[in-house]
Amino acid sequence: MPGVARAQGISPALLGRWQRQALEAAVPSSAERDEIRQLRAALKRVEMERDILKKVVTIFSQPPQ
Repeated sequence: MPGVARAQGISPALLGRWQRQALEAAVPSSAERDEIRQLRAALKRVEMERDILKKVVTIFSQPPQ
């Protein structure tokens, strides 16, 4: 990696610092992980409700027998 940094005209330490910052930003924090977990649970619930409503619409849209 030092060769890459020098080829771009920057110090290897600066490139290493940018790399560490990018890796830290790529990993979600515990608060973000909690939010993702909650959003996934909410999505699953809403998808289940949607599927139930689709079935209800199908049942009620059939002509009476």
